[in-house]
Amino acid sequence: MTSTLRTTEPHHRPTGEKMRRTFVVTDVVHPAGYEDRLRTVLSDLHDGVGPTLAVALLGLRAARDLLVRDRAGAERLLSRLEEELYGAITELRRIVTDARPPALDDAGLVTAVRRYAGLLADRVPAEHGPLAVTVEVRRELPPLSAAVEVAAYRIIREALVNIARHSGARQCTVRLWPLDGDLRVEIVDDGVGTGAEPLPPVGGTGLRSMRERAADLGGGCVVEPVSSGGTRIAAWLPLATQE
Repeated sequence: MTSTLRTTEPHHRPTGEKMRRTFVVTDVVHPAGYEDRLRTVLSDLHDGVGPTLAVALLGLRAARDLLVRDRAGAERLLSRLEEELYGAITELRRIVTDARPPALDDAGLVTAVRRYAGLLADRVPAEHGPLAVTVEVRRELPPLSAAVEVAAYRIIREALVNIARHSGARQCTVRLWPLDGDLRVEIVDDGVGTGAEPLPPVGGTGLRSMRERAADLGGGCVVEPVSSGGTRIAAWLPLATQE
C-alpha cells in the first residue's frame, strides 16, 4: 500500500498557543489481492478466535456458578480456560502468519472436532441444561486438502457455538462423510429451531461466514428447520479443491 502524507500548519500562532498539525492521507493504493486477504482475515477472526472466546465466556459463567458449590471444580475449570485463552493468542498469531489452525495439525479434522465438542459439555448455560454432542463419521474419509479441512472445521465450530449459546438444545450430532466427490458436513440439533422455513441466503455474520467458506471452495451450505424440532446445517465441500 502506498500513500502520500501531507501536513498543514497555521502560519501564525498567538504566543502560548499549542501548534496543531493536521495529517491528510491521500492517494491510497492497495496491493493486488488486498480485498481478498482482508476478507480472509476478517473471516478467520470471526470463525477462529470468535468461537474460542465465546466458549471461554461460557466457561467463565460456568466457573462463577461452580464457585458457590464446588470451589475445586471451579479452579480446575479456570485453569482450562487459561489454556484456551492462550490458544486464542496462538490463533491470532496464526492468522497474522496465514497458517492453518494448530488443532488440525495436532490431531486432524475428526479428532479436532471431537475435542472442540468436548469443550462445550460443561459450558452450556445452566438454564438450558447439559448439551451432548456426538460426532459420527459415515464411511472412511479420503485424504483431505488443507482448504477442505479448514473450511469444515470452521463451519462446525461456528455451528456448535451458535447451538450452545442460542438454541437451548440438549442433543447435537455432527456427521461427516464423502459422497459424489464432496465432503458432506451435517450438524443437527434438537433446539428451538429456525421456524418453518429455511433461513434466507443473507443471515447473521456466522451464517454468512459458513456459506462463504463453502462457496469459496465451490460448495454450498444450507440452514433449515428439522420437522421434529431443531435445526439442520448441511454443507458440501468439493474434495478436489486445490491447495
